[in-house]
Amino acid sequence: MSSRGHEGYRYDFCDPVHPAEMLDALRDFRAEGLFTDVTLLSDSGRVLLCHRMVLAARSPFFRAMFTADMREKRDKSVHLPGLDSEVLGAVIDFIYTSRITITQSNVERLMEAASLMQLGSVQEACEAFLIRLLDVDNCLGMQAFAELHICRNLEVEARRTMLSRFKELVEQEEFVELSSERLITLLSLPNISMLKERTTLDAVMRWVCHDRQARLKHTQELMHCLHLNLDEDSSSSNFNMWDSFLFTDSASIRIMIAHMLKPSLNAARISSKKPASRMYVIGGYHWRPLAEVHAWDPLTTDSWVQGLDMPDHTRESYSVTQLGADVYVTGGYNTDTIEALDTVWVYNGDRDKWTLGVPMLWARYYHCSIALHGCVYAIGGYRGGAPTAETEFFDPLKKKWAPVAGMVQGVGNATACALYDTIYVIGGHYGFKGTCTYEKIQMYRSDLNEWSIATTCPHPEYGLSSVILNNCLYLVGGQTATVDCYDPERNEWREASEMKERRMECGAVVMNGCVYVSGGYSLSKGTYLETIEKYDPDTDSWEITGNLPIPARSHGCVCLYSV
Repeated sequence: MSSRGHEGYRYDFCDPVHPAEMLDALRDFRAEGLFTDVTLLSDSGRVLLCHRMVLAARSPFFRAMFTADMREKRDKSVHLPGLDSEVLGAVIDFIYTSRITITQSNVERLMEAASLMQLGSVQEACEAFLIRLLDVDNCLGMQAFAELHICRNLEVEARRTMLSRFKELVEQEEFVELSSERLITLLSLPNISMLKERTTLDAVMRWVCHDRQARLKHTQELMHCLHLNLDEDSSSSNFNMWDSFLFTDSASIRIMIAHMLKPSLNAARISSKKPASRMYVIGGYHWRPLAEVHAWDPLTTDSWVQGLDMPDHTRESYSVTQLGADVYVTGGYNTDTIEALDTVWVYNGDRDKWTLGVPMLWARYYHCSIALHGCVYAIGGYRGGAPTAETEFFDPLKKKWAPVAGMVQGVGNATACALYDTIYVIGGHYGFKGTCTYEKIQMYRSDLNEWSIATTCPHPEYGLSSVILNNCLYLVGGQTATVDCYDPERNEWREASEMKERRMECGAVVMNGCVYVSGGYSLSKGTYLETIEKYDPDTDSWEITGNLPIPARSHGCVCLYSV
């Protein structure tokens, strides 16, 4: 059969389901014991019938085993020492199905097996799983595991967690159980010296006091890591002072060591390092929506660096939060169409790059967002002119949003922060077009998936910001200059010193043990603010410490750590 004029026509057909059908057939052959030519034995004696060709096609480890001049090339049974039956079975199932289930109980063993069999994709999946679980209570162990198995991304994120949450890290059981060698390595990490001197001194003291007799001999080397001025003449006397003070008054030790610091040496070393942390200002509003990204380092350069603009220039009233090196910008509304948005943009501070994220389940604006336990939560806000109580979270590993329990009261223009397992949402407004101010603090327990009321705000507000510092919530901004501090453990309120300015919809972030509050709108002056105030908890005082590149309100404000 022929057709004139089409002699050169050709159709290259590719069956899209062919790979899946091939895998299904191979899996069925294995299950039925058809055409199998090798038996794998685990340490516990589990028997796995397999096909050499399939194993060799997917794993360089098996390819070398079955092609090199080795005994296993001819043996019908191959014993794989060091692999338990569960892990071996999971890895072989992956080779035949492309699927594997990773859990907290098997991830480390899977990583070791994948490394042995050179299954790079499984190693990457295990590493991503561990990054998802990374927190302050396990980052030291995670870093050690990452170094052992050459997991670069996990190692970087573990160090980022150590640096960004160092004060919390010192309180963990993992910290006091460190060997002297690992503590020296930790204190010698780049940018640790950028932390407050008292913070690092307290860390050394806590570690030494955990086992005074055994650890006292390491104090001189540890103090050198902190850039202390210890010359030959003073080393012996300083050692004796430690010996004396450690058994009496720990506060005296801190004072003694602080006096031994050499400011000029510290300044020289700090100036030679890259910034430990930068404040990133994302977008905002100044008579129009802003899309600029600016980064500021107050300790070294005290200058602003402009990043890549946010791709969407037409939205406002979005929410901004940070997870690792990523900044999530969620929701908002389009100023042209006045339409609520479910859009998510993600900015990576390490690469200065924006990517379009997975859309939220619900469009919303004037909502809160916060990161907790490796996930990003979007909370409340407005849609269609009315507040919503809907809450959802994004799992970056699964790349999915999922709903959780709804708030006690849906609010907009509130503020959120997270401490331990709990998210706190403070203030905000509700009612039609936000006519009512909400006076309660709502708390969400992630382990219980439950919302409840924590307490009542002494000064109910909306348009304020909140941060966590020294395990307390600091509430700043709004219509007054009042600063309220709430201690959840004691369920107590106290007032801190007032800010220099009243700042509606300002930004706030913790850096280097201090609170930085930026921009906002002054109702009394009728103008946008560009100044930045810094609060030092040690002195309970505020000072103007810089200026934004452009006056703004409703901007995102996060701290990203360089590692």
